[in-house]
Amino acid sequence: MLVKSPSIILHRYPYSESSWVVKALTASEGVVSFLVKGGKRREFAFKNALDPLSFSEIVFNKTNRSKLYFIKEASLLNWFPKMRANLEAQAIGQVMAEVILRYTPQEAELEREFVLLLNAFESLGSSSWSSSILVDWLFKINDLWGYTIVTEYCVKCNSKLKEEPGDFSPEAGGAICKSCLSGAISRANPLFLKDLWSFTQKQPLLKTTMMERAFLLYLQNHLGAPQEINSVPWLKEVRKLCYQ
Repeated sequence: MLVKSPSIILHRYPYSESSWVVKALTASEGVVSFLVKGGKRREFAFKNALDPLSFSEIVFNKTNRSKLYFIKEASLLNWFPKMRANLEAQAIGQVMAEVILRYTPQEAELEREFVLLLNAFESLGSSSWSSSILVDWLFKINDLWGYTIVTEYCVKCNSKLKEEPGDFSPEAGGAICKSCLSGAISRANPLFLKDLWSFTQKQPLLKTTMMERAFLLYLQNHLGAPQEINSVPWLKEVRKLCYQ
């Protein structure tokens, strides 16, 4: 069956001296693997279209004989040059791509994930993007995969929060109001609780990286997926270079 689908290139790795295996998130078929023979050669026709983090339209022949498909055509739709020109933006895009690649099954229906990732890449490719973009994206991915992080209500008494929460419980699914804390010692970092309230109020965050780690760990714990996201340490190093 011939399939034509908009696709976001998540990752690629060598298959041989001249060929790649390319992993892509497609709008119609979910995460798909391609064997790209001759992809490393200088004269290869689809080179830029299969660069990691590119948005391309790919035509491929889907068969039942193998889960490695062959590409018939690939045309580049957006290389996101502004995102690539900004090391931090590119590193954030790599984290997002790896989360999708590691935590979604091959060829599952991922149309909403595709739209969410493409929108994030388009934002990262703009001249001004929010410093909390990864926090926002992780929050939405948790919600999309059925692990909603409750930030506006207390998960114990279901009352709407009118101030920063007294605690945060990953096991219960979100924020706990100060009344329900009942004098107990909060397990959450006070700065995280302040930022959780700021996030709910759509205000700037004081410690974005803490929120990123918390929302990613929340996702990993609920998925039962202890694997590290290799792009996270790279993002950390990039930020050191950018802000030292």
